[in-house]
Amino acid sequence: MLIRMSRAAFWHLYDLIKDDPVFHSTSQRPQRPVKFQLATFLCRMGAEGILKTSGVLAIAEGTVFLYTRRVCQAFRNIRQDHLAWPGPGRRAFLSEEMDAGWGFVGCISIGDGSYIFLATRPSVNGYAFWCRKKRYALVIQATVDHRAIFTSYDFGWPGSVQDSRVWSNSHLWRHRNEYFEPHEYVLVDKGMHDAFSAGLCAH
Repeated sequence: MLIRMSRAAFWHLYDLIKDDPVFHSTSQRPQRPVKFQLATFLCRMGAEGILKTSGVLAIAEGTVFLYTRRVCQAFRNIRQDHLAWPGPGRRAFLSEEMDAGWGFVGCISIGDGSYIFLATRPSVNGYAFWCRKKRYALVIQATVDHRAIFTSYDFGWPGSVQDSRVWSNSHLWRHRNEYFEPHEYVLVDKGMHDAFSAGLCAH
């Protein structure tokens, strides 16, 4: 299955973005249906190359880029509706869940980093994207709650950048007094611990 998603999940995503203005044509030529553009995006993001995606969907390579960019923008436009740092009440609830389930009193999220691998070497400063997995990649660093639901993320650093540097430059860390009470923390592994000199987070 090229889009790597169930039918129900596909139509759920479709309902979330179908009315986004990015899909409203600014010329007399109408756009392809949103469902087709979403399928193109999912096929491309499901690790299929540009050539294979364009061949399967019978569209030009440039059109694959266009549809992918539109769908990305549509998802970015609804980001705040689905991903936000928990407020005081929610953090208190998360702390209770973490304590009851694993004994981490005051823990409100779990953080880690990962790679998003690139198909080709970036044309600008490509060497910086070579990661320890011996591939070109971007770094994504995120926090999740006890149900593995994202609560924050930082994305876009080159693959050669260490987790501790990404975290120490993240909005969450630089503005930590706005996001955490003194007794609250994020649970991370040793690779990220170097950035936490204030003792806000533990491993």
